[in-house]
Amino acid sequence: MGVTIHTYIRDKTRELSPVEREERYKYLGKEVIDINDPGLDSIPEFYGIANAIWSDWRERKIITKTAIGRLLLLKLLTNKNKNKKIKDIPEEELEEVRKFIDYVMQVIRNESRKRDGEVEGEKQSDTL
Repeated sequence: MGVTIHTYIRDKTRELSPVEREERYKYLGKEVIDINDPGLDSIPEFYGIANAIWSDWRERKIITKTAIGRLLLLKLLTNKNKNKKIKDIPEEELEEVRKFIDYVMQVIRNESRKRDGEVEGEKQSDTL
């Protein structure tokens, strides 16, 4: 029987003291599980950050502009000349991450148009 993602997260997560929390590495303002060495150096971390940004946007914790900006920065960090910690990751895997980040950005842009249209429609009906 394999380990579920929930079990993995529970086992890898612990409460941090306020000092530890301040000193802990943070990525793009979002805390994620650091898989290998400190810093953004593994494929699961890229996916985790992209999903965290997407989740924060869906929960309206961040606005569309912030989500897109963070995703663009994340995509930039998939380039080996911008992030020396990923030098040993095969380029094909990094390209898959870039495609996923592009997909998340496109979904956010499309859903944002729908979301903004609904909000505008509600405002218009309130004034009538």
